[in-house]
Amino acid sequence: MSDSRYSYDENAEVWPYFAMTLLSLVLLPSTWKATIRAMKPEKNYSPKFENGYKPENYDDVEKFRMKNRKSKIFTKTNIFIALGWIILIVVAYFIHSQETPEDLKRFDPYEILGIPYSATDREIKSRYRKLSLKFHPDKIRNIVNTTREILEAQFVEMTKAYKSLTDEDTRKNYLDYGHPDGPQPMKHGIALPKWLVEEKGSPLVILAYSFLVGVALPFVVWNWWSGTKQYTKNGIHTITAANIFETFAKSSVDNVTFDNLIRLLANSQEYKILIPGIGADTVYDYLLAYLSREKVDDELKKLALVSRSVAILDGMLDIASAFKNAALLRKIISLTQAFTQALPPESNELVQLPKIDKERVVHSRSTLKSLFSLNDKEQQIVLGINSNDDLKIARAVAFQIPSIEILDAFFKVPGETTVTPNSIAHLVIKFRVAYTGATLPALDPKDLEEVDNSVTIKKPLSTNDIAPQLEPIYAPYLPVYLRPKWTVLLVNPRENKIVEPPSTVTRMYTDGSVSTYKIQLSAPMPDQIGQYRFLVEFRSNAYIGADAVRSVVLNIEPAPKVDEIEDDISDPEEDSIAGAMAQLRGGKTKKTTVDVSSEDDSKEEDESSSEEEDSDTDINTDTEDEEES
Repeated sequence: MSDSRYSYDENAEVWPYFAMTLLSLVLLPSTWKATIRAMKPEKNYSPKFENGYKPENYDDVEKFRMKNRKSKIFTKTNIFIALGWIILIVVAYFIHSQETPEDLKRFDPYEILGIPYSATDREIKSRYRKLSLKFHPDKIRNIVNTTREILEAQFVEMTKAYKSLTDEDTRKNYLDYGHPDGPQPMKHGIALPKWLVEEKGSPLVILAYSFLVGVALPFVVWNWWSGTKQYTKNGIHTITAANIFETFAKSSVDNVTFDNLIRLLANSQEYKILIPGIGADTVYDYLLAYLSREKVDDELKKLALVSRSVAILDGMLDIASAFKNAALLRKIISLTQAFTQALPPESNELVQLPKIDKERVVHSRSTLKSLFSLNDKEQQIVLGINSNDDLKIARAVAFQIPSIEILDAFFKVPGETTVTPNSIAHLVIKFRVAYTGATLPALDPKDLEEVDNSVTIKKPLSTNDIAPQLEPIYAPYLPVYLRPKWTVLLVNPRENKIVEPPSTVTRMYTDGSVSTYKIQLSAPMPDQIGQYRFLVEFRSNAYIGADAVRSVVLNIEPAPKVDEIEDDISDPEEDSIAGAMAQLRGGKTKKTTVDVSSEDDSKEEDESSSEEEDSDTDINTDTEDEEES
């Protein structure tokens, strides 16, 4: 048996508190995070409007959505949290039901004697006398359910408590050290049983420690690190991102076709992870079948592939923006619209309506806007619909398709009225949402004005988050739910290149009110005075025909001249605060002059101050009367 220098927790007096503390440190923040996560609304959820239309693969789409709908409650994390709380409750119950050891109890003479803290000396002596007559070992004759040693220990404890309140030296020990016997020895122990550390259980401790440090911790760190490195900030796989960038870098982006983009999309690493062993050609065939709205033998596999496509296209758009080619960006956004509506790229906007004759609409030149200028009979002819009920369904969907009307766009420097060379400006876009067939209210010219205040000067882009988000898109063939958004492109029309990275608009008013969106320009304004023309493009990710384009002119004006005003204010002294600020600005200062007579003058002023205070009121009054006269 080894000579132990430590005391072990053989009676489970300490380790339950240690375990409870560790569990609390883990469970409390984890539970708080899980609660916040459960209370957050879902990013993607079903559209609130229903029109009665169900596509051919409706059952498969709903089956896929139900299969991939994640529960916010029954997750692996929440299950571990629940198990942790169960263990914590068991440990707390064990602590509550366990009696506190005598050596860990706090010495309280009032509690031992059973008297209140306000008891007087007379009450203390009376109480001790009664207890002595009752519990003194010499007074007890019949001992039942206890031993004489226990009774003697209780009587000694009562005597110490009495002396702690009456004897001067004992009371001093109690007040200074919390015990009548003076300072108590400090105990150092290990919150584990002795057998677990020094006997047969020691290999278990070593094995557990080795597993934790050598296996579990490296695995957690590697899993976290690999997860952060495998995907970009846009959520696409690094291999996919590298393949997209390499393809655009090696090819002429001006000649990229939709078929090239679909094949590039089909070669994404996400599909290979989702369905191991699947080839790019197979994915390509599935994607084409989806865009043609054709059912395949394994419809769920096709929907699984399509469910990742929109997210990958968003990442492709971000990578393509590095090449600044506006035509390429427009094609990627158009392909995103096609995948959202399950249609070939650049289809007629009427084709996204249900119940229509696709062959007739494909060759039509009508638009959603022009459709509602026709009567019901003419609408049926254009759409190839024979039933009034089918026409109502098609029109119900058309009413839910928003489009953008750009009212104005201009460049602005916060707090200034003009844009000067090399200044830092932002682009202000005034627009409103126009739903198909809806009548917008009259436009108030004041809504197009941009008025600066203290908030917009400090944070010009704060107005971008004021408006609410739009309802989820109508996309019955898409197996995931998405919110509509518009990608904003600022294009140089001469070179057909973007001058700023694309930005995204997700918030706007839908009641006809004017919305404002601002883009902070990353580069300073040109240093040459003149006019520069650009195009502002709103490109929808969800609906075909919901885009908007407007020309905007950047007018660089010379900086206003500030006339120098001569005044009698002299230059500040170099030792003053104003002098230090002037030196930082490169201004002039003068040396500090010392007035020898200032000290004598100050003494004379102090001596006469009392006399001046007496006549101060009269002097001020006379001065005011003179000014009034």
